[in-house]
Amino acid sequence: MKIFRFLKGHVLNLFIALALLCAQANCELTLPGLMSDIVDVGISQGGIESVVPNEIRADDLAKLELFLTEDEAAQVEAAYSEGTGEEVRAFTGDDATRRELENFLGEAEMVVYQLEQGIPLETWAAGETAETIELLRQSVGDTVDLDELLEMGQAFYAAESGESLVLEPGSLAVLRSSFADALGSMGDSLAESRAIAYVRSVYERAGVDLNQVQTDYLFGQGATMLAFALFSALCAILAAFNASKTSAAIARDLRHDLYERVLDFSPAEMNRFSAASLITRATNDIQQIQMVLVMCMRIVLFAPCMGIGSLVRVLSNPVGLEPILVAAVAVIAVAIGVLMGVTMPKFRIMQKLVDRNNLVAREIITGIMPIRAFGRESFEQDRYDQANRELTRTYIFTNRCMSVLMPVMLIVMNASTVAIVWFGGLGVDAGTIMVGDLMAYINYVMQVIMSFMIITMISVMLPRADVAAERVQEVLATCSSIEDPAPGARVSREGEEGWRGVVAYNDVTFTYPDADVPTLEHVSFTAEPGKTTAIIGSTGCGKSSLVQLLPRLYDVTQGSITLDGVDIRKIGLEELRRQIGYVPQKRMLFSGTIESNIKYGDPAMPDEDMFRAAQIAQATEFIDAKPDGYQSPIAQGGSNVSGGQNQRLSIARALAMRPRVLVFDDSFSALDYKTDATLRAELAERAGDAAVIIVAQRIATIMHAEEIIVLDDGHVVGKGTHEELLRSCPAYLEIAKSQLSAAELGLDEPTQADAAADAVAREGGER
Repeated sequence: MKIFRFLKGHVLNLFIALALLCAQANCELTLPGLMSDIVDVGISQGGIESVVPNEIRADDLAKLELFLTEDEAAQVEAAYSEGTGEEVRAFTGDDATRRELENFLGEAEMVVYQLEQGIPLETWAAGETAETIELLRQSVGDTVDLDELLEMGQAFYAAESGESLVLEPGSLAVLRSSFADALGSMGDSLAESRAIAYVRSVYERAGVDLNQVQTDYLFGQGATMLAFALFSALCAILAAFNASKTSAAIARDLRHDLYERVLDFSPAEMNRFSAASLITRATNDIQQIQMVLVMCMRIVLFAPCMGIGSLVRVLSNPVGLEPILVAAVAVIAVAIGVLMGVTMPKFRIMQKLVDRNNLVAREIITGIMPIRAFGRESFEQDRYDQANRELTRTYIFTNRCMSVLMPVMLIVMNASTVAIVWFGGLGVDAGTIMVGDLMAYINYVMQVIMSFMIITMISVMLPRADVAAERVQEVLATCSSIEDPAPGARVSREGEEGWRGVVAYNDVTFTYPDADVPTLEHVSFTAEPGKTTAIIGSTGCGKSSLVQLLPRLYDVTQGSITLDGVDIRKIGLEELRRQIGYVPQKRMLFSGTIESNIKYGDPAMPDEDMFRAAQIAQATEFIDAKPDGYQSPIAQGGSNVSGGQNQRLSIARALAMRPRVLVFDDSFSALDYKTDATLRAELAERAGDAAVIIVAQRIATIMHAEEIIVLDDGHVVGKGTHEELLRSCPAYLEIAKSQLSAAELGLDEPTQADAAADAVAREGGER
């Protein structure tokens, strides 16, 4: 899945998580086995773990050796201390020796135990005549025990040979084999249970405290379980810490990379994604990724460890109930596959609807004033409700689909439990399954099913997180159409002679991405330091597009723009933009103070540069009137200052950097005529070494410029001074006459009709 590609730089943390989770799973999988031992050994067997007794009287051991082969008896003798008669002999071998003795000693103990309990005479004398059985009953009774068996054997041997029978180890080994064969398929479990019962009687005769044996075993196993549980908890804590830290670091890096990439975007890429979508991707989508990565490193990795470990333990100790587990896993897998196939497309739609919801909400919030002015509250409310209802319907559909999974999982889990208890109970009743083993088996099967349940719960979020990862990756994989020149091909003059600020547009043609018609065609002019170049034209003629090409917000389609004769595409973007003080048409101040906004280009600049920029921009009057002066707060977007104050602070921000080129994109529109004239005079006097390019709608703002460029539908239709254009450019004359009277323009006295038309046009222009 796409979300896991973000773990590429955190492989070590992933391995640490996997190691911790494997250790935790191993500890938790050990607990059912210990519980089984407590039930089967600690309770059922009284704490006696092995059929090889730790202590046994010498005469009891001698009886056992009668049913062993000579080699087996020799191994037993070597494993115990010396002793005779009723002396207690202690086991002196190691664990490996104990395991070897368990293979055959348990059968001998089973035979001796059965004989000590007594064998029904009919069973013992099967095949004999009724008279013989009756004679034997008169001699030994209804049952035959071990002592009576030995006496009958010695009497028979003495009657046949006239000598007394000497019993040695291995004398009755054949009898042990016949007993084992008679038990059939249930031999192992029955032999072990009877052998343990015999060991209990052996301990009693040897003077061992059986209560203490059981207590010691239960306390030992309980302490072991507690140790495993504590270590499991420690691993869980460390795994959770590692997962949280790693996912937080990934989210932090993603936000950093995404914002860094967005800051490199040109307006073309910004228009492609939209601000609302980028905000959603930087917040909601990355939050989804972070949350799912935490769960993946903590739960999704843990579930397979538990599931696989449980399967290994179930299959390594089969009890005949494995088909129940296979059926449960198959049902769960089918349910997950079907639901994922249904919901995945809806999750993709959901993220687009979130974008749409945010877009509508953002438009309503930012456009609240015109909405109220035109009384469109009800319309906008209905529009948001429609977007919200579409998103809600999709949420409800996916949640309803995913809600089916939990009942399915619970039904499968409970049905599996009932089936295991039912069939396992039959096995316990038949003696083929021990109670502790059945309890452990139920635990392991539940852990397998719980692993699938965990994955199922995560699968609710995985599809949406995968879509979120795809959306974030789409932004990260998008390169800006404005490329910084390679270091080897880059031209720099900052550290040497410096830039003068001569800007030349050379036959520039520009077409917006995905547009069919050029916005600008064959534009050429030069702006020199110490001179003002003005650009004017009707709305939509391409004035703002023309100046946006200079700081490379867009790149020219044809032709070139040069700075001091160097194509701006060969100058580093940071260096180029440091030479240009650009005041955009759309005013934008940042939350902070007046000082932080003026010093935005260089927070370390001297206060003298800030004061100078504010004085040129005619901003000192209202700044000094504020109680906190330059420390006065500015709200986001400059919403707590007027339009004219906002505009003057934006101009001061550009002037504070002392750029070589000043670009004002309709930046005097909110200023009154007096402030406009004073500001332009200050510019000419105190920033006269910079090339000034002014985009304006008002003739009064640009009429004193050294050169005026007149644009009409992307073409230059006039170029010259104010006076020259009045005589040679009808388009400029029309604009001028719509704003100023003939007398103000220095034209001949107009007719009465012309005067009336000029008055109406002038009134409309002032408005």
